[in-house]
Amino acid sequence: MTRALPILLSIALLPTATSAADRTLAAEGDYVAQSNPHKPLAHWKVWHLRNGDFEVKETLAGPSQNIVQVFHFDAHFLPSGFSLTIDTRPTLATTERQKPLFEVYPTIISCRYSGEDLSCDTESDGKKSVISVPAKLPYVFVPGEFYALDQTWLATGIVRLTEKNRSEDNAVNVYTMLDKKIRAGQAIQLTPAGKRTANVLGKSQLVTEYEIWTGSSRPGEWTLSKFSVLQVTSQGLVASIREKSESGLGYAISNYKEYEPWMPSQ
Repeated sequence: MTRALPILLSIALLPTATSAADRTLAAEGDYVAQSNPHKPLAHWKVWHLRNGDFEVKETLAGPSQNIVQVFHFDAHFLPSGFSLTIDTRPTLATTERQKPLFEVYPTIISCRYSGEDLSCDTESDGKKSVISVPAKLPYVFVPGEFYALDQTWLATGIVRLTEKNRSEDNAVNVYTMLDKKIRAGQAIQLTPAGKRTANVLGKSQLVTEYEIWTGSSRPGEWTLSKFSVLQVTSQGLVASIREKSESGLGYAISNYKEYEPWMPSQ
């Protein structure tokens, strides 16, 4: 028994593959401004989860690496939630003399799309709360006044909902959080604008273009959005979003790398 003990201990200390088996890296890339495509605004990774769902986890580049947003999708790549973590806590010092003068807490918003119920867990100033409101399908959630939101992944979810014909007028409702309250924002409607060959995701390919319209206070009245043109691949991935009159203004996916065929068919 004494001789077997070192062998048992060595087996127990071997690394397990449990965490690796929970998800697989399917693709990754950068989020860039079209006016400066060589300077990434953020880096994202698409994870294929063991239960069939997907997560797009994105970390902002540069000094804002403490800001992480996660777009959640179900097995059909329809949006199922959104999470945002802003952690501004200073790095803990190694000496007592350099301890922070005051406590700083992360800000966390984690929302789940549960049918006609939109539920969000929030954490701010060390206080946690749960907010749940009725929501009209189909819908997505965006954090209020968050300048760094990835427009291409938000739009990908809206495109997937639109192409599934989940509403009569192809409108996708938008909910936002302001003053710790969830409110209805401007709905978004996509209208097809034809197909063309474009250089996206590192290669020349056929894309479908959509125009983006936002709802107004008047029922049935729509206004063309500032970033009004989407370029969507045949898999349903939004590769770029730009102004209609200025093609160099907008956002796009860059440095795309795919490790497995991952986007489910429509």
